[in-house]
Amino acid sequence: MGLEKVKNEIYRCFRCGYCREMIRDLTNTYLVCPIREELRFEHYDCRGRIAIAKAILEGNLEYSDKLVELVYMDLGCGLCKEVCPMFDWAKVDFPRVIKAWRQEIVEKGLGPLPVLKEINELTEKYGNPFGKSKDEMIRWRKGNPIPTKGETLYFAGCYASYRQPEIAKSTVNLLTKIGTPFAMMNDEQCCGTPQIWNGQTDLAGKLAINNVKAIQEAGAKKVLTTCPGCYLAFKQDYPEYVKINFEVQHITEFLEELVDKKSIEFNELNKTVTYHDPCHLGRFARIFEQPRKIIENIPGVKFIEMLRNKENAWCCGSGVVVAPAFPELSFEIAEKRIKEAMDTGAEILVTACPSCVTQLDIAAKKSKAKIEVIDIVELVERQIKK
Repeated sequence: MGLEKVKNEIYRCFRCGYCREMIRDLTNTYLVCPIREELRFEHYDCRGRIAIAKAILEGNLEYSDKLVELVYMDLGCGLCKEVCPMFDWAKVDFPRVIKAWRQEIVEKGLGPLPVLKEINELTEKYGNPFGKSKDEMIRWRKGNPIPTKGETLYFAGCYASYRQPEIAKSTVNLLTKIGTPFAMMNDEQCCGTPQIWNGQTDLAGKLAINNVKAIQEAGAKKVLTTCPGCYLAFKQDYPEYVKINFEVQHITEFLEELVDKKSIEFNELNKTVTYHDPCHLGRFARIFEQPRKIIENIPGVKFIEMLRNKENAWCCGSGVVVAPAFPELSFEIAEKRIKEAMDTGAEILVTACPSCVTQLDIAAKKSKAKIEVIDIVELVERQIKK
């Protein structure tokens, strides 16, 4: 397990330096590693980290507290893999390396970092990383009874349930307006994304098994998510732990189908809008065009891309583990993304991830940027014709 599992990835790197720094107008690539750009040293970028991992594998370097901290100070945003010049099948998949590396650190009893360990303990005790009660999860649903069983199930996730309930409310209102029958679970647990990324894979597996069982008992044939972390967990990580026998869709895929069928119409919005690609939805799930098609179908909208977009979009700075473990660094990255959005002249910054909304909204307020940060489902619910 651990680094041995990703040995081929580590030895595939030939230290070309593309992941360290790249500026290429042809592909809209303007720098690669947000952590390296903030902290400036080689050991923060993919090439430097790979060299350290290789030294550990070969017994030339031992773990220390500083080294463990370094391994957790990585966003896992995947831009390094995106720019790797190898053929697709031979690209160095550094996000896979960092997950395996953290798993090894946990197995050796050296991690995760204290704040991440606390998140794991809260998740195991309460079913969510914030230590909130189940009553708080469903508080926003009061006065709006939602079936708990049905063929289409909306899995809100922790951020939309506890930190950004407006996203969950907008999703419920939207599904109701368009006449789509749906259900929600009253005892929904965390999808396990924090544990997948902080190395506590035994807990991640337990959450995966529990969630799949609960979804099956709810009679769901399709699961809708508004969180790319949940989406990616179901689609790419859960099959390691449990068999999935239901379809999983991100809300942008679902809405794009309705737009294509002309099943929904929008009221006019005379605003300038830009879009931030969440790393897990974009680079990891390759969902780039769907949200743009939805936005561009709203009449009156002037849509302008940020300089770095789609495959080369800059991370919001959250990185699952970086925001709780290194908040100051995390928000420095987010504030740069806000500046990039402001440079477009946009009045509204749309994204498709509750975690990105949280991160970018706080950064916008901290930097006193005059831009509204909202999730795409909020925009659609606001503009859809009744």
